[in-house]
Amino acid sequence: MTGVASMRTDRAALGCIRQTLTEAREAGDRRPPFAIVASCLGELGVEIPISDRSPVRLEDARDRWLRRLRSSRRTESTVTAYRIALDDLMAWLARRAERSAFVGEEDLVAYLEAYRRRRSPAPATYYRRFVLLRRFFRWVSAESAAPDPFLELDAPPKPQHAADWLTPDEFARMLKAAGEPSRSYPGLAERDQLVLLALVITGLRRAELIALDWGDLTLDGTRPSALIRSGKGGRPRRQPLPPALAAELVRVHRVEGPSASEPVFRGLRGGRLQPTILAGIIRRTATGAGLEKRVTAHTLRHTAATWLRHATGDTRLVAEYLGHADLSTVHRYAHVAGKELDGAAAAIAETAGLGAA
Repeated sequence: MTGVASMRTDRAALGCIRQTLTEAREAGDRRPPFAIVASCLGELGVEIPISDRSPVRLEDARDRWLRRLRSSRRTESTVTAYRIALDDLMAWLARRAERSAFVGEEDLVAYLEAYRRRRSPAPATYYRRFVLLRRFFRWVSAESAAPDPFLELDAPPKPQHAADWLTPDEFARMLKAAGEPSRSYPGLAERDQLVLLALVITGLRRAELIALDWGDLTLDGTRPSALIRSGKGGRPRRQPLPPALAAELVRVHRVEGPSASEPVFRGLRGGRLQPTILAGIIRRTATGAGLEKRVTAHTLRHTAATWLRHATGDTRLVAEYLGHADLSTVHRYAHVAGKELDGAAAAIAETAGLGAA
């Protein structure tokens, strides 16, 4: 009987909380729900335990969050995206005439609406900004016991779009354009062609390709591969390399004789290849190939996925080969054996026009 009585008491208490929140909302109270409940309990003489955690300054939280991202080996592009989003939010908050002690749901709704009006972002850009801020504030809430302003906010629908990809003929034209540069710098054509081949055969993300050091490559043996240390989500993985691409990398290594800590892909002055230079290589060769579509490193990654899907029809293999951390768009339903991945690398290399070693 004691249990039944307790359940009745619980239901009565929940009913009172629901009525309290309804009356507060009808009266225009926009505070977080638990703040309303806490204030009502205080009026009834119920003592609320006070957290010994001091309020967190948004600027301090931002700096700690960015350091946390870097220490977990997130890519620089991810860290930069968080920094830009948080700096933009803080600048917007600083311009407001009235600013409360904490960032609430109403503040975030107003900011996101202002961001939409001011920047007219594409749906994918707006979705990413929402998700970045939500992850940050959920961490802040867990760290400081502050209310989570995103608790009751529904995320916008995740945009679904078909990315461009290249046909084998279009890629062959890009490769030919890379071999005929307008400038006659030593090694320029060979480097640009190797960059294009590596991107389209491995499907690596831009940051993953740039971060490769010679010590990350295993080029001898029957199953050459590259160690991707800072993949999406911070997950390291082994990326298979087809023997023909491994042979090209071996040739470069013999000519240049780099140490294990030196970058595989370099600028003309010997430093690590920069994102702007990589983008320039792709843009220049796409223009030289007469392609009207916009081509980026992600286009080449999507090209690898498309060629592999055409060759195998196996979405689990595509997902595993591309190192997906979030497989919401490509469902992984079974384990993929290493030999299958090696075969996938060879299939893409053949489509790219890179023969056997």
